[in-house]
Amino acid sequence: MEQNTIRSNRWNEAARYGLIFGGISSAYIYLGRLMVALELTGTFGSILSFGLWTAKFIGCIKLMQYAMRKFSQDNPSAVRSDIFRLGRNIAVLSALVFSTFAVADIMYISTEYYQAAYTTIITEMSKTLPAQNVEEMKNMLVDLPKYTFIGNFIYCSLYGIVLSFILSRNIPSQNPFINNTEEQ
Repeated sequence: MEQNTIRSNRWNEAARYGLIFGGISSAYIYLGRLMVALELTGTFGSILSFGLWTAKFIGCIKLMQYAMRKFSQDNPSAVRSDIFRLGRNIAVLSALVFSTFAVADIMYISTEYYQAAYTTIITEMSKTLPAQNVEEMKNMLVDLPKYTFIGNFIYCSLYGIVLSFILSRNIPSQNPFINNTEEQ
């Protein structure tokens, strides 16, 4: 019964943090686009962009660590594998939220932005590629949302799972009498 409670708590926490992580990553897309709209380019823009990326990167690591530590404290009988599973669930759910938002952004929200960027890429590439390859690139635009979703989902999930594995090794259970290497 206690394991079912931990499992339920794990999914509840994962859903909440998954939405938060997905929201942070989705907001980061628009911060970058805002910088372009404000014409923050050159050295200053690069430094600002790197600073925002660094803040997002470190902030997400710290937030994941916080979520895992809080789960460990709120569920004293949770073992390291439970803590890892929480992180894994957060990673997969946040990847799902972010990937879905990225596809919605391409298909519905910023269609003109992506169309203009893709047209620019095709125009530049057409100078060096044969005509057949340029036509194939134009046809790829239809599949861009699919590739975006799959690529983002795999990348974000794997990154989050590896991060969860690393962080869960440093978060001990609250009960010193539980063998933390056992799978329950």
